[in-house]
Amino acid sequence: MPLFKNSRRQTAFILGIIFLAASGAQAGNLSLELMTGTAYNFPTPLTVQQAGYPDIQLTAQYDTEPFYPYTPYYAFRISLWDRNEAWEFEQVHHRLFLTNPPPEIQDFSIHYGYTYFLLGHAWKMGDYILHLDAGPVVTSPENIVRGQGFHTYNRGILDSGYYLSGLGAQAALSRNFNVWDSVFLLADVGLIGGWAWWVPISNGSADVPTLGLHFHIGTGVGF
Repeated sequence: MPLFKNSRRQTAFILGIIFLAASGAQAGNLSLELMTGTAYNFPTPLTVQQAGYPDIQLTAQYDTEPFYPYTPYYAFRISLWDRNEAWEFEQVHHRLFLTNPPPEIQDFSIHYGYTYFLLGHAWKMGDYILHLDAGPVVTSPENIVRGQGFHTYNRGILDSGYYLSGLGAQAALSRNFNVWDSVFLLADVGLIGGWAWWVPISNGSADVPTLGLHFHIGTGVGF
């Protein structure tokens, strides 16, 4: 499979968001931010339901493995500022790799994205910016449960490999560091939680809540 699965659809979506934000830029100042990062995932419950078998329940531990394999961890944010407040859209492409699987689960990962699409508000507080956002969670899992494999290629929404699976929210604090003119570097830390109550497996589904402390660094530009 390609490194960036369905990258044309992802690129079209991102460009669409930027176009919509730019079309409203006259109402305030627009900023665009692109970030990389990682996350510490707190242990959370995992329930796997497969037809003809008893449910599997455990306290799941996940690694993020932010850079490899497949699509890396990333985030971007678009904000429309009016003095010290902004409306914003943020996408966080999170990754989950189960590290303590029971014998029934040979592999469980959501490395093509446990992705948050977040709308919310931001406030400048001195040198820092507070972000509060919420929105849907879209997943693209791969797993093997009781020897039955599931891959999302050519499945899901418009055969994109992605599924609308739940909801998420974040509270984050960031700080910008001016570099030149309207270009800046940024650091961001946030508590992000999601509940994906429908993540597909072969002949069943998984209930995958997650809560993590996310760390971002990146660059941005203001208009």
